Amino acid sequence: MLAHINYSCLRGRVHSYAPAQPPGNPHLWVILATPDQKLWFATINVRSDKDAPNDPVAKSFLYYLIDTEFSHPIAPSVIARPYGVSRVNRSYQSGAVDYQRGNLFDPNLMRIAPPQGPGDDGLVQRIGALLDIAKSQGSDVFFFGNAFAKDNPRQTDAAFGYTPNTPFGLDCIHMAQGDTRALDMRLHENGWWHDGAAFIYDPHARRMTAIFLAFQVQSWHTNDWGDAVAGATGDEAPAYDFSSGAGVPTAPPARAAELTSLHRAADGSASVVVANMTSAALDLTGWTLLVDDAHRLPLPSQALGPGKPLSVDLPAGTVTDGGGILSLFNPQGLKVDGVAFLGGNPATGWSDSFR
Repeated sequence: MLAHINYSCLRGRVHSYAPAQPPGNPHLWVILATPDQKLWFATINVRSDKDAPNDPVAKSFLYYLIDTEFSHPIAPSVIARPYGVSRVNRSYQSGAVDYQRGNLFDPNLMRIAPPQGPGDDGLVQRIGALLDIAKSQGSDVFFFGNAFAKDNPRQTDAAFGYTPNTPFGLDCIHMAQGDTRALDMRLHENGWWHDGAAFIYDPHARRMTAIFLAFQVQSWHTNDWGDAVAGATGDEAPAYDFSSGAGVPTAPPARAAELTSLHRAADGSASVVVANMTSAALDLTGWTLLVDDAHRLPLPSQALGPGKPLSVDLPAGTVTDGGGILSLFNPQGLKVDGVAFLGGNPATGWSDSFR
């Protein structure tokens, strides 16, 4: 079934924000202003509304990752987005966001947080602090998600005393894939290259902050429809054990292999180094590399010794000097590792290390 996501980006500057009303609504509401004096509405999940009956309260806490030094090949395309709401084509080349295919961050680093935690430490406070800084610095904020046609002219009156009269709002500012079949039959969000996220760009420091959110019930491996695929490779967010009451993170399994470096010589040749991270020989038959979500290349069908690296030559023209993404897949088609590279000077050649 096709997802209902009207994939779009909302760009503006922070005008105001507040917890959604009435109390208990699991969102943070944000109003952005554009240079033409228009106000636009965005709503950010700060708690899961996908939890099942009898789940512990902490199961409703979202995964989050805040990267205050976000550096990735899509950053220039984010900065180039127009003010207001604009459609985003669903592909890496178009600057779309995909948590599993875009190699935007290491999912192992995600953690969970309540909406408003003890000591004023929760997602509302953490995101709010970033919005406060963005407002004081005049930074641009970019929300990627679903543009919905507003049909309630008083939607945010209770929080702000007014509701923007612009035609669209933006929601689904979170991962939009990996829902169970039962959930997707109700929500119709599963898909690829249409995940939500927030970016804040400080033009003075030329620094970008990224905010990534996901639900604990979502799978970290999906097919071309964004539907959940079973399996674990180490390229997942940590699961949480709530049997003792408090959530205890359970680390994902160790990756069998990792991408450790990429090299591009001045003559145009390029190679990537794959390392066996296990204590046994690793059969690379059926393993593949995916470059820029476009070029799939098989690894040599050979056994790689315990802890050993392998330099794999890449076809000419596969690697772009302006940056790109590399993903490593096992024979079952599950992603084991993914990295992003920024490229370099083609005249001198360049190298990028990932660990």
